[in-house]
Amino acid sequence: MRKLLLFIFTLSSCGAMAQMPDYGLYNIHISDSAKIIRTQVNPVSGTVSTRPGLLYHWFGSNSIHEQQGGFSGKLLNGIYEESDRNHHLITQGGFKAGLKDGTWKTWNEAGRLNSVITWDEGVKTGKFAYYDAGGNETQSGRYDHDQLDGKIIYHPAIDSVKTILYKNGKIVPAKNGSFLKRINIFKKKATRGQQPKTP
Repeated sequence: MRKLLLFIFTLSSCGAMAQMPDYGLYNIHISDSAKIIRTQVNPVSGTVSTRPGLLYHWFGSNSIHEQQGGFSGKLLNGIYEESDRNHHLITQGGFKAGLKDGTWKTWNEAGRLNSVITWDEGVKTGKFAYYDAGGNETQSGRYDHDQLDGKIIYHPAIDSVKTILYKNGKIVPAKNGSFLKRINIFKKKATRGQQPKTP
């Protein structure tokens, strides 16, 4: 009888252990002389079908690897933070099944933003901004499937702004004036030898 009770107790405690919450089992912490990386390899649901044009990030042999179109270890899946030895952030973002996903930010050594880029499963899609060494915005706009799309704003200097329109990664030529100005129907032609009147 005692053996039976001991067996039942063992089974019930094993069942309880199987249902215990994760206490960092999927968290990765890598530290070397230059930087500290904190990331996750949470389980990925289903089978991962890799795509040849995308860059996959995975963990193996106590380091982070990246490979185009494939992987050979545990895919990064969850948060990603990289900082220097003084705990100043260098890179912050997230991964989904080994692919960059969501908003990614990078900083320079002075703690100023370098870039803010939106990713969708390994593809730049959404808002972005780039900054100079002082943290001033130099370029902003949107990506659509890794290509510039829509109004892209450039700041060649602090007090100047230039806007260029893109469609599928190509510059859309600017139109020369309005339709009415281009067809010139309201402008009187000057007769030979006569100068046009100035308003």
